[in-house]
Amino acid sequence: MSTHPPQKHLVLAVGSPSGDDQAGWLVIEQMRQMDLPLQLQLLYMDRPGPALIEQMQGYASVTLIDAIYTEQYPPGCWLKLNLFQLAQHDSCSSHGFGLSETLALAQQLDQLPPKLRLLGISICKPAVGENASEDVTSAAQALAQRLAREYQTAIGNGGVGSLGSSSSSS
Repeated sequence: MSTHPPQKHLVLAVGSPSGDDQAGWLVIEQMRQMDLPLQLQLLYMDRPGPALIEQMQGYASVTLIDAIYTEQYPPGCWLKLNLFQLAQHDSCSSHGFGLSETLALAQQLDQLPPKLRLLGISICKPAVGENASEDVTSAAQALAQRLAREYQTAIGNGGVGSLGSSSSSS
């Protein structure tokens, strides 16, 4: 019987420490207080740009979370996005070299993780002040609980079959 090293999984939030732009960071902070599988890594980065590509290497699955500035959804909604949808929402990014550009570059370099899931938490205004709004804080708590349950179930069953979608295009 051969033994394979356990696969590592990453939940990574990008944003900044200001206002609602810290939505994904709040998810990570909530998850850090939970009982999670050892194979699950939690990380947040402040507007990482292309450094994000290197950070995603070596993981069987990556879930990326970011605040999405939109008026299409009320603040605090979270959305599953694909790369095309992210590009539509990322045009208002405050992250310099935005998330969609970084992921497009990773795709061109064949450096996307085997499974990539993109989640956006809707915000209605750019980051203002230090604290996130109540809507965004509540959404972050709910998303953290949901992700924790999903990873506890998926990793506990020996795989991540229900998590994410393949990052390859068909």
